[in-house]
Amino acid sequence: MSFLRHIPLAAVTSLAVLSGCNLHREASLRGALERYFTLGDTLSFNSKLTCTAAVFRAALNDVKPDMPLASTSTEAQELFRDSGKAALRVDGQTPHALTDKMLATEDGAFGRQALAAAALVGRCLSDADSQDFFRALTRPGATIAYDTGVQGVMVLDPLERKLFFAAGDPL
Repeated sequence: MSFLRHIPLAAVTSLAVLSGCNLHREASLRGALERYFTLGDTLSFNSKLTCTAAVFRAALNDVKPDMPLASTSTEAQELFRDSGKAALRVDGQTPHALTDKMLATEDGAFGRQALAAAALVGRCLSDADSQDFFRALTRPGATIAYDTGVQGVMVLDPLERKLFFAAGDPL
């Protein structure tokens, strides 16, 4: 009987511990993303148990060599399949259109991962960041990247000089 008395306390303690968990920590995410992009200030960061949304100032609009950069959707999918990470930028095309193009192919893993991460981030995005993220996704010449290591999609908006990071876990 004394064991049963402790079950509610254990449940409350477990919930308290879980509610403090975030999908990502700002410092570790920033460190991971700085391997791929030259970052300035953190403009916003929100992480919960099921999602993370972050916006960083992009000091440069370039992708560093640690993130393989492709110029076609086929090449991006091959790089992603080989290394678990890839970036894609095509002049005149939007990340949204490129993702659609990759989803329509037989091996659409890069596109599926990017779409899932972006679709599940909503609860972590502020209204302003959501609008900016949408603009970045529909900006011709913007870069889209995905890394299985950080389990999130990155969109580098060359006009606004912002790097968006979105990750979601459906739990």
